[in-house]
Amino acid sequence: MTGRGPRGERGEQADKIIAAARRSFATRGYAATSLRSVAQDAGVDPGLVPYYFRTKTGLLEAVMQPPEAFGAAVAAAAEQPIHQRGRAFVQATLRLWEDPASAEILRCIILTAAQEPAAMHRLRQLFSELVLAVVSHGLPDTERTLRASLIATQIVGMVMTRYIWQVGDIATLPAESVTDLLTPTIQHYLADPLPTKAQRPLEPS
Repeated sequence: MTGRGPRGERGEQADKIIAAARRSFATRGYAATSLRSVAQDAGVDPGLVPYYFRTKTGLLEAVMQPPEAFGAAVAAAAEQPIHQRGRAFVQATLRLWEDPASAEILRCIILTAAQEPAAMHRLRQLFSELVLAVVSHGLPDTERTLRASLIATQIVGMVMTRYIWQVGDIATLPAESVTDLLTPTIQHYLADPLPTKAQRPLEPS
């Protein structure tokens, strides 16, 4: 977001625009969304969208920013002792998704990335920087990326089935039950020995 306009007005108007763009990108798709339609949905002057964000790409970049609490929540979980870290990661994820405001942002980011290659590239980048790198903090160098990726399969799978697709019993279980069920697997990937073959890179065919 640019620094144009009075500070208070800029924050309020830009937030309206970003919220409207998130909804439109997630439901209509990036290609079918215009800056004018975003302005109309946000109830602001059409000139304000390019004024604050310059281009549609600039608006997409703003839309793809995760909630402020996201990075802090993952980082706080990563600082826990290794024997408590699995539960902490699951709890941090659930707290973010159980909060309606942050859940709406995260849901829109995922749905937008599913439709737009540029958004998917940005999501991969954010996930690598804010999740995989932090999750792997303090793990053995030779296993860091693999362990973080294995943890991601469980966390992302839970998020998709519980909050995006909302299918199966996982969608209706209390958060505490989800934590109890998922923690042992996350903890296993964090601390238990991995099969030797699983640690070997694939041979080129």
